[in-house]
Amino acid sequence: MMNVLISKDFLAGIVCVLLGGLVLVVASDYSFGTPRRMGPGFFPITLATLLLLLGVGIMLSSLRTRERLAALNLRPWLVIPAAIVAFALLLPRFGFAPAGLAVVLLAGLADRKANKLALTLLASVLVPAVWGLFALVLGVPIPFVTWS
Repeated sequence: MMNVLISKDFLAGIVCVLLGGLVLVVASDYSFGTPRRMGPGFFPITLATLLLLLGVGIMLSSLRTRERLAALNLRPWLVIPAAIVAFALLLPRFGFAPAGLAVVLLAGLADRKANKLALTLLASVLVPAVWGLFALVLGVPIPFVTWS
């Protein structure tokens, strides 16, 4: 029984059941309506119910397969938010190029086996392309490089 409680599928089912239950509790104050005249609670209650049922199904299927949950790797959980914070801090002071370069290189470090040269090449292509999309095509006023 203990193997089932720590299996990947059982834990995924628990997350779905908890999330569906939470949405059901929050949306219970909204009027449901009818299928013809849907109220504001129709969509969230219907989706929460489906998510809850899906979670129960996943939990029941975990009785057949008992694949254990992999060890938690904290590196991506720490590096990715650090990359986002670095982007937010660098963008207004130095522009899009240094901020984009930093976010690609930092986010790439989330993988222990990341190739530094490949990350640099990726950043050198990705950063100008994304800046061009936002600044030139969409008209968002983002300086490529600035010193302030």
